[in-house]
Amino acid sequence: MIYQPSAGLPFSEQDGLYFSLFRSHTANELSGFFDNVFWSRIVMQECHSEPAIRHAVVALGALYKTLEKATESPPSSPTDSGLLMDSAHRHWEVALKQYSKALEASISASRQDVGAHRTVLMASVLLACFDSFVGDHKKAILQIQQGLRFLESLRAERRRSFAPKPEEPVEDEIIQMFTRLAIQAKSYDMAFHFPQPHVIRLLPSPTDPLSPAAEGTSPVSIHQEPIPPQFPSLLDARIAWDTLLERVFRFTELMFQFVSAGSAPNILPNSMTQYGQQFQADLRAWSDAFEPLLSSRFAPSVTRQEKAGIAVLKMFHLMGEILFAMTFSDSEMHFDKYRPHFKTIVDLAQEVVGDEERSAKEKRCPNPGRCTHQRNHPPDVFGGNDYAAHHIKASFSADLGIVPPLYVVATKSRDRQIRRQAIQLLRSSSRREGMWDSELMARIGMWVTEIEEEEELLTPRESPVAFSRPFSDAGSPNGSLDFGERPLGPGGNAKWEDRRESIVSTLSNRSQPKPIPAEKRVLVKSCEFDLREHKAVLQCGTRGLAAGSLDLKTRRTTISW
Repeated sequence: MIYQPSAGLPFSEQDGLYFSLFRSHTANELSGFFDNVFWSRIVMQECHSEPAIRHAVVALGALYKTLEKATESPPSSPTDSGLLMDSAHRHWEVALKQYSKALEASISASRQDVGAHRTVLMASVLLACFDSFVGDHKKAILQIQQGLRFLESLRAERRRSFAPKPEEPVEDEIIQMFTRLAIQAKSYDMAFHFPQPHVIRLLPSPTDPLSPAAEGTSPVSIHQEPIPPQFPSLLDARIAWDTLLERVFRFTELMFQFVSAGSAPNILPNSMTQYGQQFQADLRAWSDAFEPLLSSRFAPSVTRQEKAGIAVLKMFHLMGEILFAMTFSDSEMHFDKYRPHFKTIVDLAQEVVGDEERSAKEKRCPNPGRCTHQRNHPPDVFGGNDYAAHHIKASFSADLGIVPPLYVVATKSRDRQIRRQAIQLLRSSSRREGMWDSELMARIGMWVTEIEEEEELLTPRESPVAFSRPFSDAGSPNGSLDFGERPLGPGGNAKWEDRRESIVSTLSNRSQPKPIPAEKRVLVKSCEFDLREHKAVLQCGTRGLAAGSLDLKTRRTTISW
């Protein structure tokens, strides 16, 4: 239930409209695929008494309005009456002004007594979300680092009190937010290898073990219970997954401290596999406990959001299994044995996007005959026009969703069809999930595909899997997927399935392409990007090559969109 604030909040009329927009739309968007009382209740309540939270909420509401005006308003959007100079630029100016006020109020609160500690931690979350929303991942990471540092200092004070069981400095929901932000930033760093100081560390620095816990020494999550035989709810499964993933990150971070400096970055020796066996068992146990929830997602009593949350959580589990196992491998060829995982990730993502498109179409175009979203699109990468999610609007979430798992499929699956489906799903609608941007991830996948399949792409008539046009220009201007006119099934899409079966049949009747050889496979080694300017500098090379070694596979490119 959304918390309803009293009429006594100290807002101007203009700011009150942005607050109302946050309460009715932005809070739900930020929650992503999972219900989150942090956004729907705790933040709302703090607006009564804390200027830092109040200004941050107005900033996020104005930012949401900026996105809405820059794209297309949903039908349920509040009317614009009362919003002076109703334009994206005007809302953007308000957002920046309120962000600055929130930052000043947060700094002021940090100098106050113990009662302000909760405000400072909450403000760190909101400001990090704002920075991610506008594409400034460096500021977002610094905000997360500062929040983790402050949380650990508060915990240290309580440990020094010698209480039998020191209480946490803030409630569980706020600590859960920091757990997820830490996981999000850590996963981004592992994918793109950020330089210092934009690195989240969950353990003390090995060069200075006595340093204050700037990056944390105690687990961020307070939930350390064993995995049960069956999860009673999606929330329980999510908390258990966050806890397990944080433990995995801490383990790999610890193991890398024992690897020589000249070793391959982010790869552990195969001889260390034995130390990770418990985590392999925990990943299997989590999957077994989650299976009843996964099977129940089509039940009539399951809401659309809960169904999507179940699918997304399973996507993350599959991605986690792949990436943890491959931490001990120096060969890109070993990803091939995870083809069933890649296919399931794509199938679940289709389910999520299909449901979103159907719901958006019902809301925005209840009369199909008057729909203005059905545009003529150029052929997609399969040579057809059947995969455009025309009705899904651009979105931002503070939580992770379908983008990271699809990025892994796009760059690590060498099955031509599965890889292309992942890229098309990334381009089906504009999404920013925390720091993960769908269009950037799709374009990285496209670039890797062009490198690994360049010989096939140069001879499209001879290749049954070649693109119908150069990949950098594939699909619609928005990279849309068309789910067609047929009614969507329970999360899937009949037309997609028909089209896919046709493609499989066509390919089976033609000579199958050879697997991409090891010498053609590459690893994304760095990505320096600016989401505000829509530019990125990419570098790829050989997996498992020792740091500083000559890499004959090195490729660099600059992309813009």
